[in-house]
Amino acid sequence: NVRVPRSNVVGEVNAGWTVAKALLGHERSMIGQSIGRDPGSTQRELVKLARKHLDAAEGPIPDPLLRDRVAAVSMEEAAFQLTLDRLAQSRAAGGPGTESSIMKIAATELKQRRFETGMALAGAQGLGWEGDAFDEEDLAYTREWLRSRANTIEGGSSEVQLNIIAKQVLGLPEVK
Repeated sequence: NVRVPRSNVVGEVNAGWTVAKALLGHERSMIGQSIGRDPGSTQRELVKLARKHLDAAEGPIPDPLLRDRVAAVSMEEAAFQLTLDRLAQSRAAGGPGTESSIMKIAATELKQRRFETGMALAGAQGLGWEGDAFDEEDLAYTREWLRSRANTIEGGSSEVQLNIIAKQVLGLPEVK
């Protein structure tokens, strides 16, 4: 049993899980919105990496598969930003709902695809953690790529969020 002075109780006594779920919902919303930025910035960021690592000083990215990946991630991020804008308008009066689970998963997966594409563009320079062989920009990008993995756990793991979506959004029965 835990004893907490009444002045330190958040919410109702014996309703800690309700408070925790609300906090996780807000954390998911924050994570879901963290990818929202200038839609063109991802494309500029990835093209800059390509120019640096693929001898593509000008013109299109030479590898057509990488060029397609850059275009796909850039378009996904632009569509995601539009969805965030629509959600913000529709819930201006209320708090985060079950859509925060959907947006959290979408944002973290999109962020991973963005950094995986960047790592493919950087090649071996994207594998460094420290040392003179790697410049600070490459090292920072590698760390961001690794950090993007943790986003799938924060705010409730992606697996838990998929269960929430299945039950609360899609109304699917719980499998026992």
